[in-house]
Amino acid sequence: MVDFSVFNELSLPLNVRTAQAKFGLFFKLLEKLSDKGLNQIRMSDNFKNYSILKDVTFYQFLGQADRDFQTRLKSFINNQVIKISNPIIQEEDSEQRKAQQVSKYSYDNNPTAGGLACCDIWDTIAVSFDSDEWGNSNIDIQKKSIDESANTPISVKHASKKAHLSSHQNFFNALEKEAKLGITKENLWLKKDSFFPEIIVFCSGIEQQIKTIDKTIFTRAISILRDIERKQKKITDFNCSPESQTVSQKPKLKRHRMFTVDGERKFFTNHIKNLSNGYRIYFFEKENKIYIGYIGKHLPLQ
Repeated sequence: MVDFSVFNELSLPLNVRTAQAKFGLFFKLLEKLSDKGLNQIRMSDNFKNYSILKDVTFYQFLGQADRDFQTRLKSFINNQVIKISNPIIQEEDSEQRKAQQVSKYSYDNNPTAGGLACCDIWDTIAVSFDSDEWGNSNIDIQKKSIDESANTPISVKHASKKAHLSSHQNFFNALEKEAKLGITKENLWLKKDSFFPEIIVFCSGIEQQIKTIDKTIFTRAISILRDIERKQKKITDFNCSPESQTVSQKPKLKRHRMFTVDGERKFFTNHIKNLSNGYRIYFFEKENKIYIGYIGKHLPLQ
């Protein structure tokens, strides 16, 4: 699960008469989302690049606002209301980029690749400025995969006011449960069997590897493995591949990929590539288990 919502840029521009009130609702919604575990919001573009009113840039809008409202807007864009990042699908998000490439989305018969589409890809909540059009807790969009001829109706989780969040309580319950696990580099090895009781099995080398892994890499790796453990995703949903024949046929290179499974040394050729900075998760499937042999920089290729 992710710890961010996504911004629905289609809810802009605002009406000049109600814009300030809409921002007030928007800020309160973001604060409530942060309290519930979604402590970031991702956007397709830098918020300062959006037209807040029709043909009115953010800076023009800011210049027209009274001093108190200017202060709130500046606090928002400076990450003091909630952390903001862009784009929604970032450089290291290869799995989500692949999903974006193989599917096309539309809203109201118009193509969209922004917040509503990415809400489905990330399985999170899309956040809008409130209006009649965006007044529901779910938004219907269309999805078409490149290998399909027909559109598939999709309902994405949505909120434009705090009252909408009660409709997504199951989502927040699952998010809270994950947060309460409190998996860290320090406790993973001691509690691995309770964190991963059914599917994921860690080989002995992981105990030392996690001590040197960057915290961001560790968090992303655990998120991937927990999604598999919870059966929210299959391992094939991620960007996986085997090693090349060159690697597989060279004993020197193959030796780096040998890990122990049930007392036997096995060759781990398959690896997940959804981590940033060239990091990999090497795995081996046996019966109903997935053995994790290595988490770290890509193993030697020569």
